[in-house]
Amino acid sequence: MKFMNLGSRELASHYVAVELFKTIQFNGDPLLGLATGGTMEEMYEQLSSLINHHHTDISRLETFNLDEYFNIDANDPNSYRSYMKQQFFDKVGLTEAQYHLPDNDSVDVEADNMHYEAMIRQKGPFDIQLLGIGINGHIGFNEPGTPFDSQTRIVELTEETIEANARFFERKEDVPVQAVSMGIETIKYSNRIIMLALGKKKAPIMAKLYHMTESDIQVPASSLLDHPHVEVIMDAEAAHLIDFNSYK
Repeated sequence: MKFMNLGSRELASHYVAVELFKTIQFNGDPLLGLATGGTMEEMYEQLSSLINHHHTDISRLETFNLDEYFNIDANDPNSYRSYMKQQFFDKVGLTEAQYHLPDNDSVDVEADNMHYEAMIRQKGPFDIQLLGIGINGHIGFNEPGTPFDSQTRIVELTEETIEANARFFERKEDVPVQAVSMGIETIKYSNRIIMLALGKKKAPIMAKLYHMTESDIQVPASSLLDHPHVEVIMDAEAAHLIDFNSYK
C-alpha cells in the first residue's frame, strides 16, 4: 500500500483523474470501478474535462459503481445514479449500456445482487477500482465488522455513516438506513486500487491505516493491505497526522 501526500485537494484530485484518463485512453476495453461522494466531485470534473478536451473515444469504456442506497428512486437527486449522471456520465456522453449500478429495488433482491456480482466476475477484473474512505475506515458501504470475503449484498448503515451523509439530504431522517454495496472481496477483484482521501476529518483514519501492518476486521480498508497495487492519495489535511519519516 503506497501513501502519497500531494498537498492540495486540486493536485490530489488531478492525479487520480489523470490515472483514470490514461486507463480510458490506452486500455482497449477499459473497465473501471467507480465511487461517489463529495471527495470525488473535483476529480470527476477534471476527468470529464480531460476526456472532452482530448476528444477521447469512450465507446468501449464500461463502469460499475460501488454502491447505491436501497429503495431510493433512481431519479431521486440523492441517488448515486443521479450523482454519477450529473458529475460524470452525462458530461462525457456515457450511455446507459456502459454504466452499471447495483439494482436497489425490493424485488428479487438476492437475485439482483448475485447478478451484479456475476457481471463483475465475468467482465473483470477492474483495471482500476476507485475508492473513498469513511472516517471509521469503511470502503463502499462495508462497515467495521464486514467479513473480508463479502460480496455484493444489502447492508445496514451505521449511525456514523448516516450522520456523515446527512449533509446531502434536507433532513437526517431522509437519509436511507440501508444500501446495496459491493463486498470487500468484490472490491479487491481489481488490478489496481486508488483510494482518494481529502480533508482533516480523514486524518485520524489515514494515520491509523498508515501504521497498520496487519488487517483488522474493524477497519475495512485494512483488508487492502495484502493487495499488490494500492495507492492512497491524500491532500495535506488528510495526511497531516502521518509521520512519513517513521518506519513503515
